[in-house]
Amino acid sequence: MKVGKHRGSIGIALAVLVLGGCSTNTVNISYDTAAVASPPAVAANSLKILSVSDGRKHGSHWLGAIRGGFGNPLKTLNTQVPVKDVVANAFTAALKARGFLASTGGDFGMTVVINQFDCNQYIRREAHVRLHVSIVEFASAQQIYDKDIRIDKVTGSLFTFDAGIFADVEDLRKVANQALQEAIDQALDDPQLTETLMAGA
Repeated sequence: MKVGKHRGSIGIALAVLVLGGCSTNTVNISYDTAAVASPPAVAANSLKILSVSDGRKHGSHWLGAIRGGFGNPLKTLNTQVPVKDVVANAFTAALKARGFLASTGGDFGMTVVINQFDCNQYIRREAHVRLHVSIVEFASAQQIYDKDIRIDKVTGSLFTFDAGIFADVEDLRKVANQALQEAIDQALDDPQLTETLMAGA
């Protein structure tokens, strides 16, 4: 009888511990312009962001979660603004840092579809980004760029105590932020695109 009561007490204590670890966390995701080398010259052509749409099957602010052993979310990560605005702001900062951002009408128009942008942690921390980026020239209405951008990042060790309720939200946020940074760099540092934007400079 005492053993049963003891086990029951342990079960209740564990349930309280798990439930106490459940939380929703608002995180900031932004583009680090300091990591961009100064543009070699003033671009002859400029880009205008026409639209950024969220094609994910998640809530507009949902980014990811730190999960328990059964896949249950213990700590959820939400962005401060809708994810589509996070990505739009990041592209804007990246274009401006490279000298490609149109101040008015621009020569080219960019559309971005977010097919995936999320992060999760069971043991290791991981983040995934799938963007479809297309760019058209306004004067000719010709598409000059149309690519799927894919970034997968996995960090951490399979042998760690920094998991579950003990995992730090900030560590997972950093992985997600770096994944988006790399996705945008992959798109905007494409040699063909850079050559087109710099042509005539």
